[in-house]
Amino acid sequence: MNGRAEIPETEEKRRLYADARLALAGLLAGETDRTARMAGFVAVLHGMMPHFDWTGFYRVSGGGLVIGPYQGSPGCGRIGWGRGVCGTAWATGETQVVPDVHAFPGHIACDCRSESEIVVPVKDSAGRVVAVFDVDSFRKGAFDTVDREELEILLADAFSD
Repeated sequence: MNGRAEIPETEEKRRLYADARLALAGLLAGETDRTARMAGFVAVLHGMMPHFDWTGFYRVSGGGLVIGPYQGSPGCGRIGWGRGVCGTAWATGETQVVPDVHAFPGHIACDCRSESEIVVPVKDSAGRVVAVFDVDSFRKGAFDTVDREELEILLADAFSD
């Protein structure tokens, strides 16, 4: 389904996120391992959201962001502080919604088909960014305030310690 479907309209996006919320609640219930939770989170969202063509986490490790878990084509293995959209989300601690990645200064092109991107920081209970959740789309303008709001809520629910 990914890469071929149109971008869902606002109401359809909200419905898809509500369905994902239910699926995640069941899948993640009782799981304490963060990596296992990330893998489940990625699998559910990548499979349910037609405008998600690359879906995954970059974890803070050894002074950089390290890939995984994710679904999609091969991604960049490591990303530095403040580099690209992911590094910017890490450095600022704020969600980055990029309607056209080619207009983003310093964008890292891991997949030349990527046209738009959203990156949401994942914070621990002390407010430190421990990972970023990265989604790419092969269509420009695929992400909006609905994606931002819904992903921020889903990630906070799934990863608040």
